[in-house]
Amino acid sequence: MMMHPEKLEAALKAARSENDAFDASRSFGRGSCATTTASSASNGTRKSPSHLRAELKVVEFYLQAPSAVSVRLAADFTDWGRFPLDMIKSADGVWSIFVPLPPGIYSYRFIIDGKWCDDPHSNLYEINPFGTANAVVEVA
Repeated sequence: MMMHPEKLEAALKAARSENDAFDASRSFGRGSCATTTASSASNGTRKSPSHLRAELKVVEFYLQAPSAVSVRLAADFTDWGRFPLDMIKSADGVWSIFVPLPPGIYSYRFIIDGKWCDDPHSNLYEINPFGTANAVVEVA
């Protein structure tokens, strides 16, 4: 499933305006492992704002990389290397980002200081055209 940047931006704006918890959820108290967890997020269709909260799931992507200068999330919903999302580093060296996504299956990788890297703790992977594996997260 591929979400175009314009649709992703619209979904992000809608989620921010409809759900104050989105900004409040940007906390940095994570464990030390790289993991993704699903927690609230539009499937691209126009519906009333009350439906947006029920359909979007805020997915947390995080990775422990204390010595990294930058970590970005590249995924099918960011058009991969074209629009990767900058992650935020906490004091304990854990990089994180919260992304509102409609239910579905998504592939992703991290870009650490310009180098494409796997999520070492993902349970699901799929082979990509470059001979490496993308991590996969399912948003229910």
